[in-house]
Amino acid sequence: MIVPELPADIAELKRQIGDFIKAEVYPIELKIAERNAIDTAEVEALRAKARAAGFSMLNMPSELGGRDLSMLAQVALEEESGKATNGLGFAVVDRGPRELLELLTPAQVEKYVMPIVRGEYREAWALTEPGAGSDLVALAATADRDGDDWVINGEKWFVTSEGDAGIYLVAVVHEGEQMLFLVEPGTPGMEITRTPRFLHDPYLDHHPEIVFTNCRVPDANRVSGGDAGSREWILVERLFIAARCCGAALRLLDEATAWAQEREAFGGPIIENQGVSFPLADSLTELLAARMLTYHAAHAFDTLADRKVVHGKVSMAKLFASEMADRVADRAVQIFGGRGYMHDTAAARFYRELRVDRIWEGTSEIQRLIIARGLEKRGAAPYLGWES
Repeated sequence: MIVPELPADIAELKRQIGDFIKAEVYPIELKIAERNAIDTAEVEALRAKARAAGFSMLNMPSELGGRDLSMLAQVALEEESGKATNGLGFAVVDRGPRELLELLTPAQVEKYVMPIVRGEYREAWALTEPGAGSDLVALAATADRDGDDWVINGEKWFVTSEGDAGIYLVAVVHEGEQMLFLVEPGTPGMEITRTPRFLHDPYLDHHPEIVFTNCRVPDANRVSGGDAGSREWILVERLFIAARCCGAALRLLDEATAWAQEREAFGGPIIENQGVSFPLADSLTELLAARMLTYHAAHAFDTLADRKVVHGKVSMAKLFASEMADRVADRAVQIFGGRGYMHDTAAARFYRELRVDRIWEGTSEIQRLIIARGLEKRGAAPYLGWES
């Protein structure tokens, strides 16, 4: 099956989240546009309301308070979160670090994961470095054993952090082997040196730069097989980026179409002009293709045994959906005209925010490299059908 039908309960949950975002998030977006800043208390109230509605931690297993949703279901919900600007969708569809559960000890789960599940704090991933972005093999940060501790040295950029993190997942190398450590905020030798501003600001996520100088971490905070956890997190994030891009494109298409029907020029609605209607037609066509590819990759994630093929399908989804969303945003700004360049339109905000989706968690060029290498090694058939 290329794209399976969503179960009825997931389709209903998707509708509820979409309604919640329209009712609760869209008004906050306008407030942010007016003051050019995010109110932390406002976001925490939004997060609490979404949690009370049952939208949080749905990816986690039932024994930890989640619903153990399939990747297909998670992608469907992430699509709705993508309709929000300023990163506010992350506060609505809030998920836990499911990709680490099989790697963590029971003590690590209780100490570091359960507070995330309870909503007390969120984790931050410190993977990227000045000389290592999409290529984690090039990591330069090191960890050296010293008695019962490990000593970490190195620098991390673009740390994925939503607010003040409660725990940092830090990727390092030790004697050529990739490792992952749980590092608590305030640990001596760990310093946040800068929190740069980005093109998409004001945005819920920020991306600080951290320097580790003889930072001592107990062996109890080492994640066994953590390199696999890092790779899985990146894989999942790529798929979620594709889903959020589809959600953003749908909102843009709906709003641009409504405006084109309302706005009159030269004696009629501008949608009657092919210069407006054809870009809308292209956007709808590309969105459908991206959406089918994203849902297909999610279903493959759930069912396909060959994980290399899954990686390729996810890369195709991330590549196509992120580039599609950029084109849709550009067309929407053009259709809105001068209004499309004003911050109080979603078109302007998405035009600024969606650009990074072609960069983070693996650039478009990296996705093409993954796809091309898969084609070279396996041929096209496994990616086009269900052969493994």
